[in-house]
Parts: sequence; C-alpha cells; structure tokens
Amino acid sequence: MKNANRYERLWATGLIVVGVALLGVVFVSAFAIVNDPGGYYDEWVSAEGLEGPEASFDWASSDLVVEFMDTSSIGDADLDRWVWDFGDGAESADPSPSHRFAEEGEFAVTLNVVDENGLVSQAEATVGIEAGTANSGHGALGLSDLADSVTDTVERAAKGGSVVLLVIGMFVVLTMIGGRLVRQGVRTLRPIPERISVKLRPKKLELAMAESRDETPSTTEVAAPPPSPAREPALEHTDDR
Repeated sequence: MKNANRYERLWATGLIVVGVALLGVVFVSAFAIVNDPGGYYDEWVSAEGLEGPEASFDWASSDLVVEFMDTSSIGDADLDRWVWDFGDGAESADPSPSHRFAEEGEFAVTLNVVDENGLVSQAEATVGIEAGTANSGHGALGLSDLADSVTDTVERAAKGGSVVLLVIGMFVVLTMIGGRLVRQGVRTLRPIPERISVKLRPKKLELAMAESRDETPSTTEVAAPPPSPAREPALEHTDDR
C-alpha cells in the first residue's frame, strides 16, 4: 500500500513537471516572437526562389540632350546587362547613357536590367523634350513588373497569415495540455472530496410538505368554554307566626 502511494505521488509530480515545462516553452517562445516578430516571420515564410533586381532610373534634360542615370537595386546577384530604349528608335547598353533627341516631344523611355542569374526587371518613364528648357524625372517599375511584385507580396502575406494562425493554435493547444497536466497532478497529490447532490422532484416535495402539515397540530382551533356550575335551588322560608 505504501509503495502504491509512493508511485502515485511520483506520477503526480511527473505530470506537474511536464505541464510546467510545456507552459514555460510556450511563454518563452511567445516572448521571443513578440520581441522580434519580423525575424520570425521571415524565417517561417521564406521567399521562394531567387530574388531579382528592381529597375529604376533618373533623367535630366537640357535642350534636346538627356542624361540618364541607372538607380536600379540588385537582388541575389549583381547586374550584368542594361538595355535602354529611348523611344525614338535608338538604344544603348551603357549603365548611365546620354542621348540627344532629334526633335521636341514626349518619348516613352524604358530600361531593362538583367542580373547574373538571368532575372530581368523593367522601368519606364515618359521623357518630355523641349528646346531651350531643362526638365527632369524618374523612371519606375513598369505595370507588368509591378503586378508581379504585388502578386508575390499578396501570396507571401496569405502564406504568412496561415503560418501565424497555425503557430497561435499550437501555442493554445500546448497551453491547454500543460494546464491540464498540472491540474491533474495537483488533484492526485491533494484529492478533492466528491460532492453528492440530491435532487428532489417537485411531486415528492409536495408530498413532504403535505406530511409536514398533517403532523403539525393546528393552532387555529378555539377551546370550548368550561361548563358553568349548576345553581342550587333556593330554600323556601316560612314564617310560623
């Protein structure tokens, strides 16, 4: 009997230790995620494939001459080629070329950059040329590249949301399991006495009340008055005189 109680206490202690350990893991993990949510998000939802470049450029005109400057950002590899289309039939492969237009007007200039991994990005801008004046502007991602970038961002956000919900669900489950193990261990070490509840049906309650009324003497009865004593007949008095 003593060995059985000893094993039971050891089992209860083990449950408490495991439950507290699970709760500690959840607390430490949640605290770490709160301190650096961005790092954990990038670790869980890593970008698929290679990251390509993002094309962009600045331009400044003086009379009919325009200076172009490449401002593209690289991805996982350095840039390897630049392909300029000035919109008037002329092209260039220089990173930051200079071009003289034959006449005034607005020209759709595009820049395609290719990195060492073969990934391509395109930037475009409308360049306004006017003789005797100076203008400037900026070329940004084209509509096709911008649409692809938005699609990738949305897909990554959706995947990240699913992973975040999964992690939160895992933390909730571990918390519930840890709390249940701790409670079970405490109950084993200090058992709670069972409570017995008796439900009295309404019919039995009415019978019990009726029996109680029958056994209690009534206090509303009026006692009968005691009988009055009988009067003795009066003695007649005669005068013999």
